[in-house]
Amino acid sequence: MSYYVIVATAGHDTTSSSTSGAIWALCDNPDEFRKVKEDRGLIPKLVEEAVRWTTPVQHFMRTATTDVALRGRHVAKGDWLMLCYPSGNRDEEAFEAPDRFRVDRDASRHVAFGYGAHVCLGQHLARLEMRVFFEELFARLQSIKLAGEPRRSASTFVGGPKTLPVRFGLSLR
Repeated sequence: MSYYVIVATAGHDTTSSSTSGAIWALCDNPDEFRKVKEDRGLIPKLVEEAVRWTTPVQHFMRTATTDVALRGRHVAKGDWLMLCYPSGNRDEEAFEAPDRFRVDRDASRHVAFGYGAHVCLGQHLARLEMRVFFEELFARLQSIKLAGEPRRSASTFVGGPKTLPVRFGLSLR
């Protein structure tokens, strides 16, 4: 039952944040919107880029289980470590032009779902929900633009767009 509660509650805020983060980024980057409009095969990459770009879970704390040297720094067993996911997802060693939203990027190395033993239990469901949403949306969406000032939620743990006013045009099916 606990796993169900985690998937149902944790997945709601993070998936909706990543989805709205993608919409915001597509409004700010109309060329990227056009790329997806012209090639729906980019939707899986759009999903990964949206999760990387938005990074809804901002940080977690972990405890080092062994002594380790990392890039010239000593981390002792028992030390607390703060994992800053937005920093990892903007790492210029992992991503070319990391501060740019690109729907054709291979963002599969992002750390927004965590890693290893602590990887997100609902990551596959989140990807599926977002993929289906964007497939259905792009089948009808002709245009989209901001219709006001977007705002991010004021959170240090799980965050993303709080308000995202948009204007859109739809095509007839």
